[in-house]
Amino acid sequence: MLLNINVELSAPLFPVLCLGRRELRDMARRILETLGYRDAAVNLVITDDYYMQYLNTAFLFCPGPTNVLAFEEEAGREAGFLGEVFISAQALKRESVLYGQPVFVHFVRLLAHGIQHLAGLEHGPAMDDWSLHLQNTIKAQEYGLYA
Repeated sequence: MLLNINVELSAPLFPVLCLGRRELRDMARRILETLGYRDAAVNLVITDDYYMQYLNTAFLFCPGPTNVLAFEEEAGREAGFLGEVFISAQALKRESVLYGQPVFVHFVRLLAHGIQHLAGLEHGPAMDDWSLHLQNTIKAQEYGLYA
């Protein structure tokens, strides 16, 4: 199967971050490969705060929107389907300003965070170290972006 990454843009990532499906697939592929995956499938959905609020409330019983959610797919694991990562384009923009990070760097952080959850990592130092490593490895210039 190799790596199969489906990207859905249910909310526009542009103008927050000028990346298309091809670039998003490439970033997800690089993160998966860094985590040791060579044969897996993942769905990546870029959405808005409204849908993230729905998901957060319906599945995690937490009010309000969040930045990234990952849903592992236990039933599809044998076939190589790890699950889905949802990222809010609105939260990405808001938090980039809040944290004083370039939008691209924060996006890599959120994407890495979600994929790491699909890989079975939990919050803690190991996840933080991987996220920092990926933020330092995947550069905006590789995708024609400049901070």
